[in-house]
Amino acid sequence: MRLTRTSAAIAAATLCATLGSAIAQQPIVLQWQTANLTEKQYEPIWKATIAEFEAANPGIKIEPVLVARKDHWTKFVAAALAKQAPCIVGVDVATAAYNGYLMPLDKYMQAEPAAFRGAWSADILSAAKWKGQLYGLPIWGGTYAEIYNRDLVTKAGLDPANPPKTWADYLAWSKKLTGNGVWATAVLGGKTDTTTRVLLTWIWSNGGEAFNADMTEATFAKNAKSLEAIKFYLGMAGKQGLAAPAPTTTNYLEQTNLFAQSKIATMRNAYWAVAKVNEDNPAMKGKVFVAPIPANVPNAPTMATMTASSISASCPHSDAAWKFIKFDADKKWSIERAKVANWMPLRNDLANDPQVKADPMLAQFVQIGTNARSYPLPSPIWAEIAAGDIVDAVQRALLQPEKTDEIFRELDAKLTKKLRDV
Repeated sequence: MRLTRTSAAIAAATLCATLGSAIAQQPIVLQWQTANLTEKQYEPIWKATIAEFEAANPGIKIEPVLVARKDHWTKFVAAALAKQAPCIVGVDVATAAYNGYLMPLDKYMQAEPAAFRGAWSADILSAAKWKGQLYGLPIWGGTYAEIYNRDLVTKAGLDPANPPKTWADYLAWSKKLTGNGVWATAVLGGKTDTTTRVLLTWIWSNGGEAFNADMTEATFAKNAKSLEAIKFYLGMAGKQGLAAPAPTTTNYLEQTNLFAQSKIATMRNAYWAVAKVNEDNPAMKGKVFVAPIPANVPNAPTMATMTASSISASCPHSDAAWKFIKFDADKKWSIERAKVANWMPLRNDLANDPQVKADPMLAQFVQIGTNARSYPLPSPIWAEIAAGDIVDAVQRALLQPEKTDEIFRELDAKLTKKLRDV
């Protein structure tokens, strides 16, 4: 049987319509890559997030890209250069935006209701910006606070209900907490950026600044308040003798081990450090309390490390990608990440949530985090500065405290040149 031209045309049109309908019904597939998807404690949360999102949005599928942390940035850059990067990524925002790997998100953020836009403070959003544009939505982080060993505090005759509020208070406590193989704290000078994180909290607690507002000048020594803070903090391990030995090799791991072993009575760290201590020494569970960082100025900010979700510059489905990012940033998942993975929410509208208030320590961290600055600082060379230059200066000052002024003046000059060459 032969088809006439008319019937053939009709058949072709029908086939095209059928194929077109089938194509139209194909879901949008969004790849999602962060360095955290391979972490065990996060797995149940991201799987539940995807399942719930896909159920509510049947036209969108989320495809997780599981990459080891050490390969995460390299894999992302290679894909970005080929314009094939996953649509949704969690990367170093300033560096990726500087290189043109990310899409500005201002149009999406500005289209959201005021309540949503106001859920993040300007300080928290600052680390997700580059040249004034927003390139990521802060999802979770680590709020830094002062964490104390209750048994050691009470044994020293101190009151856990009245923790130190000023440096003078903290110094008085530290003297009572040090002795017989136990030290008040640990000074971090090891070769990671955790050294820089803690140093910045001391500088801010004294009203100092390590950099000027637009990140074109370093002021570690130029700012008198900053230099005073550096000397006080590093002096805890030097002339004061109130910090554990070997500060130049003390990193996050060594610090939390010392705390878990009751070798130090207090540590400045993020919420997840409490979970690590409890895992390292289950006998510590329930014997830890937390307080705001002691400060010499009113309303001194703490630090909150920031992990943001961004949209890659080559993403063909940016509307759908924003829809998922916004879903993942919802209060529900922010609280779940805190409860299950010990990752703090960066929204500032959760302090009175019933689930948060039901967990006293979580509630304290959330409250402390309402006055926090975000980290990393917004510079495409921040990783190099934070884990290299600043740490080198700290180590030199720990070994040659009499040269602290000179060392940090040199650091200011070196970093200022680097920042202005960007």
